[in-house]
Amino acid sequence: EMFKRVGFRAVTMEMVAREANVAKATLYSYFKNKDELFIAVSARMARILRGGVEQALAKPDVPLDERLTEAVISKHRLIFTLVRGSPHAAELFSYTHAMAGDIFAELDAAILRLLGSAMSSDPQFAPTADLLARALYFGSGQLASRCESVAAMEAELRTFSAIHLAGARALASKQSLRVLTN
Repeated sequence: EMFKRVGFRAVTMEMVAREANVAKATLYSYFKNKDELFIAVSARMARILRGGVEQALAKPDVPLDERLTEAVISKHRLIFTLVRGSPHAAELFSYTHAMAGDIFAELDAAILRLLGSAMSSDPQFAPTADLLARALYFGSGQLASRCESVAAMEAELRTFSAIHLAGARALASKQSLRVLTN
């Protein structure tokens, strides 16, 4: 919250200790400096983001297309809430890339595996599940980064996802018909 509220550069370990209501020595016993604290915050954020995606995909009574849509929306909604809503978002993203890039690269890879696995369970998506997952995930990221509100972002991502998945299904059906008629 402090990074979000005042930005990375303005946060001091003294401020964090005061906000957490702990002695500065106690804080230093967990984190040797602000960089290490930021990396830990980034790792926690990545776990939360992954959890949101996993939770959206783990609803067996919900149709696959809706689960996939909710998974990407969940990830981007959390990023909007946790970072993009901050007046210091550009600074936070810059430090995130510089200091926690590996954490978020692994998060991207994990989410791609989750989406690809879910898509593989559908006969129409299975042959190209990994490619479809990449297009859905990275395409949604570009759209989400340009939205000014959570509501606008959710509406755009729902539309994008519906078009992406319907198009993939239409192409798969067309290819199936071609195989049957040959």
